[in-house]
Amino acid sequence: MKKNTKSILLLVTLMIYLSLCLFNPNQVTNNILDYSLLFLKSLFPVSFIFFIISRLLIDYGLLDIIYKYLNLNSSKLYVFIISIISGFPSGAKYTRDLLESNYINTTEANQIIKYCHFPNPLFVLGTVSLILNDNLALKILIAIIISNFIIFIFNYHSTSIIPNNSNNNTLASNLNKAIVTSFNTIINIYGTSLFFYLFSTLTTKYFCFNSYLYTFISGLFDLTNGIFTTSLINNTLIQAYFILLFISFGSISIHIQVNTLIANSSINYIEYLKGRIIGTIIAFIIFNLLLI
Repeated sequence: MKKNTKSILLLVTLMIYLSLCLFNPNQVTNNILDYSLLFLKSLFPVSFIFFIISRLLIDYGLLDIIYKYLNLNSSKLYVFIISIISGFPSGAKYTRDLLESNYINTTEANQIIKYCHFPNPLFVLGTVSLILNDNLALKILIAIIISNFIIFIFNYHSTSIIPNNSNNNTLASNLNKAIVTSFNTIINIYGTSLFFYLFSTLTTKYFCFNSYLYTFISGLFDLTNGIFTTSLINNTLIQAYFILLFISFGSISIHIQVNTLIANSSINYIEYLKGRIIGTIIAFIIFNLLLI
């Protein structure tokens, strides 16, 4: 009964969404083109190449080398660092890659998924700084990194790395595999983000919300749209709080992307959700301390 109710609610929502698209063809077209341009200019160039390179690094035993010469269980540290550079939802992808390559077990994967949620630093220091200012944008980035690092420390338990089988495939074979998996991930990110971006813009068009509620609803569905709609708020500090919330917790589209990336694996989405709740609380505390 409960499942049927959820299915009916989802069906009704999708029918309404379809109707809104049919009655607003010009807006839908313009929104798709605008978001696609933003995606191609901001996210695709950075994320795609990082996805490919990180996959090749794992295939050719970078973690084995670090473990051998530095005597470190580098798997967790590797995901933490590479996720900071490439931004979400790459952490979920890297965690699954390591799990499938037998570098980590399920318990470790569920620990990593809690703290591998980072925005692309170029996006925060570039796009976000234009909305706020360089100082506030930097403090948002620092607060999120420190909050995840705190979770990392409390979930870091050194264990022996599980040796990976030697990779005897050619560079062409490994590169092709890395490109295909990375491209599939990028397409998933693009499609999910676009779906919720359109949903939020079409939904808010027909309701009279104040600037605060409008911004919250926009960011709830799509992080990028929510960040840009904070320009409707006159108070810079409140803008910063909204952006910090959207980035640290993540929008529905981000959560669905993560859930999709870890689907059919032993990684538990609930652990990711726990990490986002705890991480957001810590990030707000640190951000306020940085304002003092």
